[in-house]
Amino acid sequence: AADNSVPTRQRRFALVIMSTTTINDKIAKLQAATDASQQDMQQTKAALDDSLERLNAAKNLLQQMDPQDQARIPINDTKLPELLELHAMAQEAHQTAQGRYETNQRYLTLYQTKLEEAAAATASGAGN
Repeated sequence: AADNSVPTRQRRFALVIMSTTTINDKIAKLQAATDASQQDMQQTKAALDDSLERLNAAKNLLQQMDPQDQARIPINDTKLPELLELHAMAQEAHQTAQGRYETNQRYLTLYQTKLEEAAAATASGAGN
């Protein structure tokens, strides 16, 4: 038998409101973190694209040289090692930023779903 006394319903309603406020706070913080991580992801993607473009340009320059000239130039005397390192760092930074964004987005969706469920529970509890 359900306890439909007024004090019990009021306590249940108060807990849902308190829970909803806490979820709203978490959603606001997660939204800010998600927005920041999305911006970071976009910036690191631009840096990654730029590093790849530079690396490809350097490779193309070397490939356009005479094979004899290519053979005379030690690879360490070119910018390739530096560009390869720059590209690897850009790739790692982008993967980290993308992972952070995806994790934040997952948690944001989870909390938004919890908020919707709490609102539905409040609406169905208010109708009783």
